[in-house]
Amino acid sequence: MEIEQIGELIKTQDNRITDQPIFIVERERTEWGYSSEYSDEYKWLHPENDYDEADEEEAERLDELDSQCEDTEGWEKVYYKKYWEFVTACFTEQGCKDYLKLNGHNLGKTRIFATGSYRNHEWQTVRKMLIEQAACKAA
Repeated sequence: MEIEQIGELIKTQDNRITDQPIFIVERERTEWGYSSEYSDEYKWLHPENDYDEADEEEAERLDELDSQCEDTEGWEKVYYKKYWEFVTACFTEQGCKDYLKLNGHNLGKTRIFATGSYRNHEWQTVRKMLIEQAACKAA
């Protein structure tokens, strides 16, 4: 993409009610091994079977066994948290979409998020320069 095209997109895109946004690609990540004190989300996993995950029916049966303090037959209740991990930043939402078109298949569940550049003078200066470049090319 040419500099002038980026500047034109910056000038005309929906900024999602954010002054001078930084568009970012994030991917969903799962972090395992939390205590039940820190997470309500869990799955039943079987460590002797490559950590196979119990299906819904099996999980209900294991929940019942667990609530009665009975043996869960090698299954372990493993708590986790999901979070969004930064992947890359772009000046435009289209830049994020183009990135995902090329690399999204490697990332799993993704989203495009607009965050602010408040007091980020470097980002704001480059962004303004890109808009000016687009205006000069159009003139």
